Amino acid sequence: MKDNEPIVILIILIILFGLAYEPIKNSSGGSGIWGGSNSNTYSSVGDQNSVGYSPNKPVGESLKEIEDEIKDLQKETSEIVGVKTRSPYYGKVQMSSLSGIWWNDPSFEYLTLYTNLEKTETVKITGWYLKSAVTGYYAIVGRADLLPFPYVKNESDVVLQQGDRVIITKGFSPIGISFRTNMCTGYFEENRTFTPNLPFNCPRPSDEKLPQFSSIHDREEECLDLIDRVSRCTTVTNRFIKDLPDTVTESCKSYLKNQINYNSCVANHFSDSDFPGNEYRIFLNKFGPLWRERSDIINLHDQNGLIVDTISY
Repeated sequence: MKDNEPIVILIILIILFGLAYEPIKNSSGGSGIWGGSNSNTYSSVGDQNSVGYSPNKPVGESLKEIEDEIKDLQKETSEIVGVKTRSPYYGKVQMSSLSGIWWNDPSFEYLTLYTNLEKTETVKITGWYLKSAVTGYYAIVGRADLLPFPYVKNESDVVLQQGDRVIITKGFSPIGISFRTNMCTGYFEENRTFTPNLPFNCPRPSDEKLPQFSSIHDREEECLDLIDRVSRCTTVTNRFIKDLPDTVTESCKSYLKNQINYNSCVANHFSDSDFPGNEYRIFLNKFGPLWRERSDIINLHDQNGLIVDTISY
């Protein structure tokens, strides 16, 4: 529709309200304060049948038909406004419902963005923002580290591809940054809490290409057994090393302590085709209120302020 169509519809609404008012005036009967007779007034109105009024119908029924037509026009006007405020990314990025809103800790409060993109299609969401339609508060989607290291900022714009998703947390990052997950980021869960949990996709330590630890078969097997006991995405503690039997070689202890961790995982697998994850963790770093605990509408706006998606609760 053209830009002036909402104005035209508004004018039609005004006319319809005027026509609805006329039969109410005439229903008072006689010449009264309105002047003239009912028959004359009906004649002066002319073609009121086109908007639902007929001299052969009760006034209430005619008004009901007029009200229905007005509602239809109001709905069409609302749809026109909706289309004009709708982002070109509408339907391409969608929001989940809000989780953890009842927690006092904002780091448990999050929602998820899902993509519905073509294979070669991308969309940059850095600069988009979430806004409460009730409170008016908003928070901007920032940048993220594509190869994260805790508390080291090397941020880039968040550019989504087909199959990507974004978990946007109201609170603060346990490692001080927003980031894209990868094959090794499950190590970040150790001694930290992420909501929801990070994917545990780390290679098992026993599946890595291991050096030789001893020329003595029993000592070699002993070390391989120890490595096999180490869980995915976990490091070996000093206590674990201290409690090892004296028969364990120093080269084995050194490997357990220094080579089973996030940094070594990245070094060993950075060039793997499946190293990058398809999930971003974005932290808004907000503690105070953004939206109401109940009965709110949250809009996701693009960089031009147009609405990408809406959730309500």
